[in-house]
Amino acid sequence: MESPSGNTGSAEKVEITKEKYDKINNGMTYKEIIKIVGGKGETITETGEEGSDLHGIGVMYRGKGEVGASATFIFVGDKLQAKSQFGLQ
Repeated sequence: MESPSGNTGSAEKVEITKEKYDKINNGMTYKEIIKIVGGKGETITETGEEGSDLHGIGVMYRGKGEVGASATFIFVGDKLQAKSQFGLQ
């Protein structure tokens, strides 16, 4: 079974904008966020057993905006628990 975090290290270049970031809310699934942003982000952390309610992943997207612009999303049990962004436009 493939992890929902999927293709870490992929050549896929997905960028998130502030407009897309603002459409994302706590409680959404990673699949819902992939649809909004247009692709998978980079998995930066993972804990727990996949499929369990305690499985957690941290996903980062490069952002459109100033140098270093990014957005980070934390999921537990495939539900968004927290989000943060820096420099998105």
